[in-house]
Amino acid sequence: MPIDPYAALNAMLRAEAARFAPPARQTEPARPARPARPVQPVQPVQPVQPVGSDPEREQNGTAPADPAA
Repeated sequence: MPIDPYAALNAMLRAEAARFAPPARQTEPARPARPARPVQPVQPVQPVQPVGSDPEREQNGTAPADPAA
């Protein structure tokens, strides 16, 4: 049975790389989880009406009366 030259080369390169590679890094033990902070409920934001605007007039399509006219 013939030997695959690419497989042999791959095995030799892996062996050489393992010789020069730094040792595997040791993982630190897992820290205990901190207790979760209580979540504050979020208040809905109310839209701000511009000063002097009248939503009822804007809905009806009527413009405010001009006092200078």
